[in-house]
Amino acid sequence: ILMAEPISAFAQSLAATPRLSAMPPAQMRIIVAMRIAVLARKKRQDAKPYLVKQLGDEIAAGHFAHIIELMGDCWPEPMAVHRPCCQQTSHDEILVLDLTTAVVQRQPEHFHGLIGEMIGRSDRQKLHLVFAKFVSRFKR
Repeated sequence: ILMAEPISAFAQSLAATPRLSAMPPAQMRIIVAMRIAVLARKKRQDAKPYLVKQLGDEIAAGHFAHIIELMGDCWPEPMAVHRPCCQQTSHDEILVLDLTTAVVQRQPEHFHGLIGEMIGRSDRQKLHLVFAKFVSRFKR
């Protein structure tokens, strides 16, 4: 019988994601919106009323719902999110924050580099456009 070796503290720290409570409010709102949108998509429900409340703008909510729809269609695996009340964050949730940040900072190369190995160019371009529309309306 082979026993798995314990994971070192260093390896655990490399795999760790920040807690929701340690994030700035705008980032928390984006992650909770993502969780709501992914859950609603799985249950085939309309998330828009909840997204409007979370994101502060009806048009931003529509763009964000479109982001989640596109990601759901082109992501190589189902998006990994936690329940809305969970303090832990997933790697997909952090990736959405990183993609949002790349768009806010006008760094399209970084945006495409973050997802270039898992999503084709056409889908990356579509996602970049919708992220840009979202950040232009998101009330920080």
